[in-house]
Amino acid sequence: MSNENNRESVTLTVRWTDFASKNLDARIAELKRRDQPIKMEPVVEGIQFLRGVGSRASLVLPMFYTLAGATTKVRDPAEQPPWKPTQAASFEFSALQTISLICRAVFDDSRKGLTGKRLANASDETLDGIAQHWSQKSKRPIEEASNALKLLRDLFQQCAQPRKTLLVSESLLERRVGLLKYHADRQAAHISLEPFLFGLIDIVHVVAAITIVGSIIVDFDQPQLSASYFDEIDKASWSAAKATFPDMAIERLFLRFDIHQQAKNYWKFPGHQGLRMLLSQLPSAIGYWDSQDEAVEAQTGY
Repeated sequence: MSNENNRESVTLTVRWTDFASKNLDARIAELKRRDQPIKMEPVVEGIQFLRGVGSRASLVLPMFYTLAGATTKVRDPAEQPPWKPTQAASFEFSALQTISLICRAVFDDSRKGLTGKRLANASDETLDGIAQHWSQKSKRPIEEASNALKLLRDLFQQCAQPRKTLLVSESLLERRVGLLKYHADRQAAHISLEPFLFGLIDIVHVVAAITIVGSIIVDFDQPQLSASYFDEIDKASWSAAKATFPDMAIERLFLRFDIHQQAKNYWKFPGHQGLRMLLSQLPSAIGYWDSQDEAVEAQTGY
């Protein structure tokens, strides 16, 4: 017999179990188990909302400088590696979406959930409860916490409104929040052919205002953080964007502006002076204003 006839035949069978569907169903079941109505007392609800605003506020400066860098015209396009335009386009898209969605989340006009509208409608008793919590955490007088919270409630009463209402409001910030809400609804959260329009100054004002709001919250609710927490974010965010996009010419928004000190000044101002600063004078305070009467172009103006 030949050697071929002497060889034994061997069959190898490999079996495995795909747990993809089972594991997916387990995650869905766990989500359904967790997805229960969360009932909170008004004071706890207010604390949690403001804490969320402070968290979102820490993201707007990094996203703003990323947007500014990504939209900067490079000096010598021929010297750019082929992947650089793709990087810039993806950074521009994600940064702009993030800014407008944060704006919508912070100034949410829904009457349900953790929203700006709910804080705008908070009673004096609720504000007193939040102030007591802030005072205990920060070891600062309750009067200071109360003054800061009254300023925030006043601000949310102005800006946590439907987008159409905001566009016909008096202050610059209200109208600018309205423009970014249109972008969030029509571009960031949905696929739509409906228009949106805004300019760089609109983004600057909204980003600066949310940053000031965040610094007020952090000073009382997160005292373990640095007293210059948002100033450090401003510096680090600008440096990161500059390293990624060396041709970026824009300076730091708060280059000559102590964020936490100015935020403190706003809630210390008598009457509604601090609110007026936030609503209309903040861009000028950091060096941004419209010096020309520009014709509105039928395109995004940032």
